[in-house]
Amino acid sequence: MLTAKKILIQRKGAYTIMEPQTITPAIIVLYLLPLMVFFFFRKSIDRHFKKNHTRIKLADLMVPYLLVGIHILSQLAFHFTIFPYFLIFIFSLAIGLLFYFAFKKGEILYRSFFKSWWRFVFLSAMTTYYGLVIAHFVVSI
Repeated sequence: MLTAKKILIQRKGAYTIMEPQTITPAIIVLYLLPLMVFFFFRKSIDRHFKKNHTRIKLADLMVPYLLVGIHILSQLAFHFTIFPYFLIFIFSLAIGLLFYFAFKKGEILYRSFFKSWWRFVFLSAMTTYYGLVIAHFVVSI
């Protein structure tokens, strides 16, 4: 008998009943770690790279963590990963950005293209990550 707390999931033609997950301290750390890193270490990381005369920001370093987090959170929330779809989105974004640089500005400067694209990837990854946090929270209740 299905209750309000049980979730019915179809896998390979058969239906299985999945119990909702509880929110543990490890999940809460997974929820809050990107924000804590971004707000607490942003100035020290930026200062370090500015002293070494490089233009790397903390947002540039957080993207791999966010990509792994997107995979983990989508597995927890939906029991499948949305990571391949996110990769298709960011590669499509790269193609669109290339067309923009080619037609609007008349040339493609690789340094500015990759810098702009990587910052868009960060914004997309952060938005997707916290969208998955909300989805996992809703599913866990």
